[in-house]
Amino acid sequence: MKKILLLSFIAGATLFAQSATQLLKDNGCMACHGINTVKKAPPFAGIAKRNSRRSSDPKGDIMYSIKHGSEGKYPMFSDTKMPAFSYLSDEQLSTLADWILEQAPANFGRGKSRGRGMGGGMGKGMGRGMM
Repeated sequence: MKKILLLSFIAGATLFAQSATQLLKDNGCMACHGINTVKKAPPFAGIAKRNSRRSSDPKGDIMYSIKHGSEGKYPMFSDTKMPAFSYLSDEQLSTLADWILEQAPANFGRGKSRGRGMGGGMGKGMGRGMM
């Protein structure tokens, strides 16, 4: 009997969990963000890449920005302010953050240089080797 109740509870919780796609739709995220395209706000692929590069806790930072809003984090979008979505649960925030991080470019993080301008250009960038 305990096993049946536990399985029923797990199945019920799974049915009520929202997908990232549904959360994006329900909260109008795609009105301002594209996946790889620039709209009113940075594309999700860019958000994933930037947070993965610059943060020790990219998922936590993305969840915080969604929950509390964001302004001035991306210079190209300095005139754009993302509203706070403080009503979202931690589970919903986690689902969205995981989905956003999955949008990072497929080749991101592979190879020696991660595109940070730290010597992957054969010594000709940033004034090195230029005479």
